[in-house]
Amino acid sequence: MKAKVVCLLAFAGLALAACSAGEGIVAVEDAWIPAAPPGAGVMAGYLTLRNGSAGALRCERASGADFGAIEIHRTLIEDGQSRMLRDQVIEAAPGATASLAPGGMHLMLFRPQRELKPGDTTALTLHCGETNVAASFRIQEPR
Repeated sequence: MKAKVVCLLAFAGLALAACSAGEGIVAVEDAWIPAAPPGAGVMAGYLTLRNGSAGALRCERASGADFGAIEIHRTLIEDGQSRMLRDQVIEAAPGATASLAPGGMHLMLFRPQRELKPGDTTALTLHCGETNVAASFRIQEPR
């Protein structure tokens, strides 16, 4: 009888560990950069940030060796004119996602350090307080 109880407790512990394995994870999904013409000085990056942690995320900057500078921007349309606002932050509540997509929030990628063509990848890191989230961005034809 004692062995049965020990086995059941062990099984319950394994099941609990398996169920909570995804908790606490902050991840970048669907990270992509539209291909730009050769010699372009600016590109844009898009992604989905999934916050599986117990705390809110506030990403205030991004970095990557393939770009001279990276800023977080938001597209704003006023009176039919599109303009970009910089010095934005990416925020995601616990269990929520934040999407950076064409026409909205995005990463402005300045001064590419090498030619990036469709099929290439580049590594970028989001800096969110104490949490750094690295991701591989694929260069692809615009969607």
